Amino acid sequence: MVHYCNKCKVVHKEDEMCPQYAKQLQEHPELLGEAAKFTSIAGQYYLISSQTLETAEKEVNKAIGTNLSYEGTHRFARDIQIFKRLNDEPFKQCGVFSTPEIAKSYLETVQDTAEKMKEFGIVDGRKDLNQIFDKKLTGYSQEVDFVRFKNAKLSTLFEKSSLLDGNVPGVDATTINRVTGKTISRTTIKASINPITKDGTAIAGVKEALESGTVTKDDIIFSVKGTSQAAKNAGLSNKVIEKNTNEQVISSNKNLREKILAGEATTSVTLEQATKKMAQGAVIGAVIGLTISSITNYIAFKNGEISEEEVFKEIGEDTLKSAITGGALAGITLFLPGGVLGFVAGMAIGIYVGTVCTNVLDEILCKGACGAILDASGFVYGMSVNLESCIEKINKDQTHIESNARDEKETASKTEKNFDEFDQLMKG
Repeated sequence: MVHYCNKCKVVHKEDEMCPQYAKQLQEHPELLGEAAKFTSIAGQYYLISSQTLETAEKEVNKAIGTNLSYEGTHRFARDIQIFKRLNDEPFKQCGVFSTPEIAKSYLETVQDTAEKMKEFGIVDGRKDLNQIFDKKLTGYSQEVDFVRFKNAKLSTLFEKSSLLDGNVPGVDATTINRVTGKTISRTTIKASINPITKDGTAIAGVKEALESGTVTKDDIIFSVKGTSQAAKNAGLSNKVIEKNTNEQVISSNKNLREKILAGEATTSVTLEQATKKMAQGAVIGAVIGLTISSITNYIAFKNGEISEEEVFKEIGEDTLKSAITGGALAGITLFLPGGVLGFVAGMAIGIYVGTVCTNVLDEILCKGACGAILDASGFVYGMSVNLESCIEKINKDQTHIESNARDEKETASKTEKNFDEFDQLMKG
């Protein structure tokens, strides 16, 4: 795809980038991550508005011969993000979720201890270990759902929402303007397996935070169904966003517990899981390409050379032409969206970097920098990849590692034999 460059006053080919933009990208490599995010959102919008996604599900199922369930793919990614959040926050110091094996052992201990305490009659609501663990699952699952809820909106084009680390009283997340860096809103996140009432723990917690000043009436409450009415009955004027029902929270906790006890509480996608998903045909709905044109247009927008409307239109139309849907997705699956992968219209939308774009970026930056920058920008395994190629590479690496291990074992054996011979010689 050729494009006219206002700076050079010439027409560049698809494998060319304006030298001035290339220099700017070299000096500010973070622009690549920003351009990828912008491209993903703009592409999602145009995929929906062009009705391209309407036939995607049917085409994909036909191509791989399955009854594809996008919900299964969503939950697969969501669970991993929840386990990662648990590992990064409440269990950071003790490392409970550092491996699936440790998580399984921990939950088994919690359940066994809770049963023994019950036998001795020393359990109340504050000491019930199962309830304490469920509260953590409930709260941190709702936090992940908040981020996923925000990332699925087109507003993320100019907004960035993130969870706060540590125990910050009242506020759990902030949303800022990507351009100015100014705070747009703050959010307090609540969830419960019980119906929310004006006198319940969740609403009472918000009221206390309001009274102490850690939360203001302008802050948003993100909670389960029924919170709006409960907040109104309690005299709160805060904006409320409802996500999940009490039944869904209970079901989520049950599913997470089952995964933990099955030794599947991973904080990243394993080869076994990826292969399993591939076999099930859990592919994403569409994949959007990141192109040199998209990156160029984004940099021009950042420089104030084109308007928001222009860059949105240019990048959106460009990604629509590079989108992969239907049968072409037969070999592509979801390989851990680190929150960057979009979720719209009930489908997952991925982003990939083609050979042409990769080669150009390797020349502008340095070889391999493209993937590293996207990883650092939040695209940690967020790009859609062909799993057949990926699994083949992992298998080759594993074979190489095993070969090295055998060599090391043989070397160690020979060394030990030499020491034995030396000892015999000394004794003689």
